[in-house]
Amino acid sequence: MNIQQMKYVVAIANNGSFREAAKKLYIAQPSLSHAVKELEEELSTKLFHRTNRGANLTEEGVEFVLMAQKLLAQFDLIETRYSNVEEKNVHFSISAQHYDFLAIVISKLLMDELNYKSFRIFESTTQKIIQDVSKFRSELGIIFLNDQNSVAIGRVLEQENLEHESLISFRTHVFIRSGHPLAEKKEISEEDLRAYPQVRFSQESNNYSYFQEDLVDAIETDRVIHTSDRGTLTGILQRTDGYGTGSGLVENPEAQDLVLIPLKNSPINRITVIRPKNKQLSPIAAKFIAILREYFQEHHEFA
Repeated sequence: MNIQQMKYVVAIANNGSFREAAKKLYIAQPSLSHAVKELEEELSTKLFHRTNRGANLTEEGVEFVLMAQKLLAQFDLIETRYSNVEEKNVHFSISAQHYDFLAIVISKLLMDELNYKSFRIFESTTQKIIQDVSKFRSELGIIFLNDQNSVAIGRVLEQENLEHESLISFRTHVFIRSGHPLAEKKEISEEDLRAYPQVRFSQESNNYSYFQEDLVDAIETDRVIHTSDRGTLTGILQRTDGYGTGSGLVENPEAQDLVLIPLKNSPINRITVIRPKNKQLSPIAAKFIAILREYFQEHHEFA
């Protein structure tokens, strides 16, 4: 039994027939059938019921596929981790929550690193960023930590064998339209916000509050609008008296007709880089962090 045979069985199970699986795998159907037959003989187990309509897994086949999928996932992880060094040297990938400064830093990197053929910027949620870095799909991840989530997320990072480094501290800011009744305030309190609907951003499907992307827990209010799209959130803020929260690290918020005002007595949040433990940074990853530090030094007023 080998990895290729396991891939064949899983492909047939997913496609429902030897013919469709052969097309997807770009191999001849007789070759696929022969490989699976050899595997069945080796295991002394029938994996498929073959009919004119396709192929269905036997009871033993279902069990085999479940185990094979776990092994193949681990194989893919090892293959990604130790893929061709030359190929790694022309590709760079990071995973991050949505931040305006990311485009600025990446643009600077693009201008300096002309030898790199591919850049991947994966904007996602806290949980998916951690998974992306732990599975070596991205070399770096960028998330935020604060007193509310740092213990729980720190435990998750430890389990995934990841280390973290905070680059800058920032206060939570309230995002509202320029004509909002609170737009002239220097600071906004949670009490000020109780009369207005909260627009919350979250893409996570689990119930763990420490994975939430919103910087403020739900404030007692009559209306809460949940959205998983940043564009929708901004559009609602521009057209209503609703409010959102964020880092305040935003380029030209006035261009979006938004005002960013510090939240009174807000916890201190930290922009944090995560990466695999005991793994030396590539030169381009080190340069990315250096450019990011420079950007934050220029915007130290957010600390």
